[in-house]
Amino acid sequence: MAKLFAAMKLDTAIRETVLREAEVVAGEESLQRDITWVHMVDHPDIVNWVKPGELLLTTGYNWPSDTEASRRLVRDLSKVGLAGVVLAVPHFRDHFPQEAIDEARSVGFPLLELPWAVQFSQVTHEILAKIINFQAEIIERSEQMHRALTNAAVTANSLGDIATTLKKLVGREVTFTNISGELLGTSAAESETQVLEEQFLNSLSDAPIDSSSSSRPIRVKFVIAGRSLYRLRLPVRLHDSLVAVNWLDLDGAEVDELDTRAMEHASVVAALHLMHQQQLAQQEDRLGYALVAGLLDGEFTSTPSALERARVCGWSQTGQYRICLVLLDEPIPLTTEGLNRRERWVESLKRQLRASGQPELLAIWLNQIKFILPADASPETLWDAVSDQRAAMAISRVHSGVDGMATGSKDVDALLPTLRPGRLHRFDEILFPRALLGDANARDMLIERLVTPLVSRPRGESLLETLCTLADEGFQLVNAARSLGIHISTMRYRLERIEEILNVTLEDPKIRFQVQVAMALYRLRED
Repeated sequence: MAKLFAAMKLDTAIRETVLREAEVVAGEESLQRDITWVHMVDHPDIVNWVKPGELLLTTGYNWPSDTEASRRLVRDLSKVGLAGVVLAVPHFRDHFPQEAIDEARSVGFPLLELPWAVQFSQVTHEILAKIINFQAEIIERSEQMHRALTNAAVTANSLGDIATTLKKLVGREVTFTNISGELLGTSAAESETQVLEEQFLNSLSDAPIDSSSSSRPIRVKFVIAGRSLYRLRLPVRLHDSLVAVNWLDLDGAEVDELDTRAMEHASVVAALHLMHQQQLAQQEDRLGYALVAGLLDGEFTSTPSALERARVCGWSQTGQYRICLVLLDEPIPLTTEGLNRRERWVESLKRQLRASGQPELLAIWLNQIKFILPADASPETLWDAVSDQRAAMAISRVHSGVDGMATGSKDVDALLPTLRPGRLHRFDEILFPRALLGDANARDMLIERLVTPLVSRPRGESLLETLCTLADEGFQLVNAARSLGIHISTMRYRLERIEEILNVTLEDPKIRFQVQVAMALYRLRED
């Protein structure tokens, strides 16, 4: 696609208008300056009559005769941001004064000498006609983009579709990332996505985007394999929140108005798309959160339809799970920024769960996120991937069934007072020390963990008696069997059943000590 500019470049005017008759006597390296207007001034105080981007036409009638004043005028006109100065020669002046040429060369300011026979009216007519035509082309192309991107807002299934549409319009690669640099959609080939993500991650770690970032695209420099390339960057906002970043590859370092307009419109379309996806996700989340909340609150009704919905969501009544709780470093009540950060945490957790093939069974309570994790998944690996060193995470024991989920929720709730920022806490690591310190709730939970499961089983009284005797006999099987009046084989069988029900090994000295304490507490409570 041909480049279209909001203003004509000076070198374009020299090639395509009557300015081809002019001679460039200074500032040859600065001919890429934009011309926004052509202005004719022959006034002693020229500087106050011109504006940035204008091309100044002068007869030189009032050009300063004093050398230093001549130099100063060139410096001042350059600072204003003029596209350049065109002097009609010879009439009042045969040429620009040499000191003006020298000063213009030192500051890179274009000076042109135009034959007197060429009328200024012809210069202004041709250049302004070109500028107007360029503007008309831009408006037309902008309208085409508007229609194409508006259509994409209706038909696109992903941000990748919007990126592909914009690429067709501007002829360059387009990418959407989240505000951390992870890819959300791109027009680039699938084989390039990993390399692209690394580039954007590095760029945003060096120059993060915040809520005060400009609403206009800015140019960002990338140095890749020793080569410099440039991209335009524009944040995508939804309800005053940053939700994504739009990136447009540039051919070089140059940015034109059409690129800017295209990006701005594409970002609006992307925001609308994300809002629609967010609404769908929120509806799905509400259903999912209600299911998980019911399981964790002990309010789940095990009807066939409810169990089927749970199975579709990834939860099985026979599966073994841990309940995990993430405590966010956010004050209550949550601020708007706090809600946004919580949403980003939820998305990050979901992304990691999906990546590891785990179900997305989450529920939210204020500054807490609870989720159900299969027992064979590694909480440590998940925590390493999502931790921000400010939140903390608690992990329950392994549970199964509807009642087990509510018990697991109580496990992590009991750990809340002990959670520390940046750390992962397991229920087993903290429960026993708290019980020894006299925490009544911890003592009850220790009994529920190491004693109560035996009582609720068939022939549980004999298993409880066996465990009690083992604790009294220092876990000497022969002595315990003699005390109970049973055969040693029967003792070994009961020991295996106890270990299976409690999900422990009584060969571990730490577990033995915990069982002895739990049995003592149980007796005290029952007596």
